[in-house]
Amino acid sequence: MNRIIYVLCGWLSCSAAVFAQASYRQASGEQKKEIVERIKQASGEMKTMTCDFTQVKELSFMDEKVTSEGKMYYSQANRIRWEYTKPYAYVFATDGKNVITRSGSNTNRMPVKSSKLFSEIGKVMIGGVSGNGLIDSQDFSTQFAIGKEDYAVTLTPLRKEVKELFASIQLYIRQTDCRILGVDLVEKSGDKTSIRLKNIQINIPVHDEVFTR
Repeated sequence: MNRIIYVLCGWLSCSAAVFAQASYRQASGEQKKEIVERIKQASGEMKTMTCDFTQVKELSFMDEKVTSEGKMYYSQANRIRWEYTKPYAYVFATDGKNVITRSGSNTNRMPVKSSKLFSEIGKVMIGGVSGNGLIDSQDFSTQFAIGKEDYAVTLTPLRKEVKELFASIQLYIRQTDCRILGVDLVEKSGDKTSIRLKNIQINIPVHDEVFTR
């Protein structure tokens, strides 16, 4: 379980150095409302998404950074697959009903409802890709800021279950099309992770079995 938490928490963060502008200005109430509506519209229009990613995790107890690579698949109806290929093979996938994890030849499957941990992590993973369920969730307090080319949305958890995992979550969203480019995750321990999405493709066919194996 500890390894699962480590891997799943790890993917979620994109460093401010990659996506952030030199300065941000606080969004007004009207601007915040407009940004939320644009993100929700973009999320609704995005039926599927695939991309490659490079992840760099900074641990508070290590000087060296841990780098991983892989591929992500997303489909509406709460389906997502994170497949790590380097330096090790690891899979986390959910079809909205079950969670599948695979490390080497070992595969585990369990209902999402059987674990509050998996339920919360699944919500954040999907929200981190699409914005759905995060930007307007009552489980977070939100602050919106406007940069030169992106928006920065900082979410502070309000629910105990989420607070136990994350101190804060920050989404970086491209202004032109309101697609999420990255997420900064600060864990309770102070650990951070950076993930960069590349080769992003929207609304291409993704077979259902991707999320069940």
